[in-house]
Amino acid sequence: MDSDFNLDLNSATIRQIATHYEAPKVSWVRANMITSQDGHFVGAKNTSRELTGPADFKLLLLLRALSDVVLVGANTARQENYRQPKPHPEYEFLARPTPRLAIVSASLEFDLDSNLFSGGQEPTIIINVGDSKPPADLAKLAQVVPIVRNEILGSAIISTLSQIGLTKVTCEGGAKLLSEMLKADVIDEYDLTISPSQVGGTAKFAESLPIDWDQVGTASADDFQFQRFFNKRVSQQLQ
Repeated sequence: MDSDFNLDLNSATIRQIATHYEAPKVSWVRANMITSQDGHFVGAKNTSRELTGPADFKLLLLLRALSDVVLVGANTARQENYRQPKPHPEYEFLARPTPRLAIVSASLEFDLDSNLFSGGQEPTIIINVGDSKPPADLAKLAQVVPIVRNEILGSAIISTLSQIGLTKVTCEGGAKLLSEMLKADVIDEYDLTISPSQVGGTAKFAESLPIDWDQVGTASADDFQFQRFFNKRVSQQLQ
């Protein structure tokens, strides 16, 4: 882990930021989320796009590049118009393959003409957490894998990815999937961007995380604040 606790994302080089956020272990599960100042994961249009900014988007792309796979729930993938990751020349120094996209779904209902299934180097992974049989058209476009059934959901998702060689995971939500991952205590690192935006309404989710965390880094850019936490379980292992 980098010893620089605070980082200015506006002045830091991409290599400095990558060093700051590099995972300390080969198997590593990171959650990367953004909230408004009052704790909402989405804005008025029910997407995170109303909350984000250039520095946050730059960090999101870097954290993906540091990962084997980007993990997201199906509803979030649809609402946020996810697409298969593409290689970025600025991250070539990492000498890592382009991450894959993995979507957690129970219904297996997708628009097969959407960006979820095109533009990348490898097929999208669909983690089937329901009882539905994959439609033939979906099976042609995506790698549909059944969930490991002998574990609680969050652990089973990580085990399923591990079985296909994907051990550095960045989970981008949504809130339901994040809750399952936290419940299973499989999140090693929690990266939280706090947007200057305010949404109003319900109580904060981000302040009620069910696991003890150690804050191991902060960063800033303009009015955005970036917090990096390690699960205390992991912090103790790294000592």
